[in-house]
Amino acid sequence: MARNIGYNVLKTIVQKRKSVHHSTCIGPGKLAEIKKLIQEKGVQFVIFANTLPSSQVFKIQKQLGGDVKVIDRNLLILEVFDRRAMTKEAKLQIQLARLRYTFSWGREFLKLEGILGEQVGWSGPGDYPYSEYEREARKRISRLEAGLRDLYRKKDLLRERRHELGFPIVALAGYTQSGKTTIFNRLASERKNVGLGPFTTLSTAARRVTASNNDGNTEFILVDSIGFIEDMHPIILKAFNTTIGEITQADLILLLVDVSDDLPLLRRKLASTNKTLRQTGLTSRIIVCANKIDMVSQEHLEAALNEIRRYFPGVPMSQISALTGENFDKLLDQIATELKGINVIQTLA
Repeated sequence: MARNIGYNVLKTIVQKRKSVHHSTCIGPGKLAEIKKLIQEKGVQFVIFANTLPSSQVFKIQKQLGGDVKVIDRNLLILEVFDRRAMTKEAKLQIQLARLRYTFSWGREFLKLEGILGEQVGWSGPGDYPYSEYEREARKRISRLEAGLRDLYRKKDLLRERRHELGFPIVALAGYTQSGKTTIFNRLASERKNVGLGPFTTLSTAARRVTASNNDGNTEFILVDSIGFIEDMHPIILKAFNTTIGEITQADLILLLVDVSDDLPLLRRKLASTNKTLRQTGLTSRIIVCANKIDMVSQEHLEAALNEIRRYFPGVPMSQISALTGENFDKLLDQIATELKGINVIQTLA
């Protein structure tokens, strides 16, 4: 993620501990090693794969000294979101997620400044500066929530209108970079940006699509959505509930799985995807799209398909390449078959 938004990653440091250090996440020795590296290489940012509470962020930053900035995994995700955001909805969601995630940070900063001798307020970090900070932060959160509620209402009305017209909704879902936007472009004849790294898509896009088969033409609304990611913070997920809502409201879900991943990574992604879908209380029909079959050997593909069956037993599957269009005719037949019984608009070919 860091490389995809322009960071020059100089080194990756790993520490194995029985438990996370209560004060600085990593131990004093490892922290000293990082500090030496910062001084030698002129490092400006230190990114932690862990989720860091505000107290640890400021303590680590104090220990490392200088102007180095400490970022945890969730702040990096939000930065990726910020770089990718194009719509008003996405921008509001990102601002809200960042404010909620860092809500306690201002309080911790005031406390730390007071401890360091830079007194705040009348006699140190008392109630007044805390209250002022929290009051202003809550006001900003309320304004953002109001703006998003207005957008949500409009989207709900649009979704209801689609159903009234008889168009079933087919939503794309899956782990980030599994090929959702590529398949959206091919099915909807669109040119949405792809290949920009994780979270290319941040807000939903919907297009009308016609699937032709032996029984005629089946028309539906195809919806693209944000990709899942392992262990995403609940605050960040909550800020993107509209996108997740598009998935839960769909009549059919095309669940994209990147079969070109090595098997251990594929298992982690499948487990994370399965967990995310369960958390949404999903009841929609699903077709698992084993994507990127053009990039793997037959042996690897068979092993990947077995892993998919293990995490999604009994779920219909389609082996495709969103990039080349391989087996898309079969996928469209499956979509038409799954949508039978739903109130769809059909016209004879």
